[in-house]
Amino acid sequence: MNEEFVDLRRGHLNSESFWPSFTDIMMVVVIIFLLTSILLMVKNRELFDQLRNSMAAEQHAEEIIQNTSLENATLEEQLAQAQNEISMLRMQMLQASEQTNQLNMELEDKDHQIVIVLTDNEQLKSTVDKNENQIIRLSSHISAMQNNLSQLNIDIEQKHNELEQERQKIIIVTQQRDTQSRKMASLEDDFGSLKVKYDKLIKPARTAKGKHVVSVNFERIKGKERIRFKGIGEKNYTIVSEKQMHSKLAKLKKKHPKKLYIKIIIPKESGLTYNEAWTFMKNLLNKYDYYYN
Repeated sequence: MNEEFVDLRRGHLNSESFWPSFTDIMMVVVIIFLLTSILLMVKNRELFDQLRNSMAAEQHAEEIIQNTSLENATLEEQLAQAQNEISMLRMQMLQASEQTNQLNMELEDKDHQIVIVLTDNEQLKSTVDKNENQIIRLSSHISAMQNNLSQLNIDIEQKHNELEQERQKIIIVTQQRDTQSRKMASLEDDFGSLKVKYDKLIKPARTAKGKHVVSVNFERIKGKERIRFKGIGEKNYTIVSEKQMHSKLAKLKKKHPKKLYIKIIIPKESGLTYNEAWTFMKNLLNKYDYYYN
C-alpha cells in the first residue's frame, strides 16, 4: 500500500482517483473548521462569563459606594444637628450663669441691708435701754427736782416721741425687708419659669436633613471678635470679616432660598456674653436660615 500523498495535478489523476481524494481533503477542511468553530464558541463562552462576572462585580462595587455615600451623608447631618444643639445648650448655660451671678449680687445686697437693719436694731435697743435707765434715774430724783418737773416731763415726752419714731423706722425697715423677701421669691419663680422655657429650646424643630449646611464659628479672642466660615461642601474654616460673611450668606440664600441651613457654633470658652451670642445668632438665622424665613 502506498502511504504517500496523492498527486492531485491534472496530469497524474484519472477520473476514478480524483473525487475520493478531493472528498477526503474537503472532509479534513470541514473537520478543521468545525473544531475551530467549537474552540471559538468555548472561548467566547468563557469570555462572556468573565464579562458577566466583571459587570456583576462592578455593579456590586457601585452599590457599596452608594451605600457608603448615604451613610456618610446621614452621619454629617447628625453631626450638624448635634453641634447645633450643643451651641444652644452652651447659650442656655451662659444665660443661666449670668442670671445666677446677677441673683447672687442681689442676694449679697439684701444680706448687706439685713446686716445694716440688724445693726440699727441693736443701736435702737441700746438707745431704748439708755433712755429707760435715764427715766429710772430721773424718777428717783423727782422729789428733789420738783421745780424742774415740767421741763423734765417735756424732755421725757420728747424722748418718747423719738422712741416712737425709731420704732416706726424699725417697722418700716421690717416691711422693706419683707418686701425684698417677696421680690426674691418672685425672682426665684421667674428663674424657674425661664428654666422651663430654656429646657423646651433643647428640642428644636429645625433639621439639617436634606439641606445645604453652612457653618459659622463666632468667638472673641483677646478682646477682638473672630468669625470663621465654612461653606457648602468645604472641609476647612476660613477667617472672614462680618461684611464678607454677610456677602457669602446672601449669595447662598439667593441660590438656595428654601434649603439653606445655618449652623452657628459658639465655642465653650468663647469670651462672649449671652446677649452678644444670642443677638449674633438671632440676626443670622432671621436673615438667611430656611426655617426662620
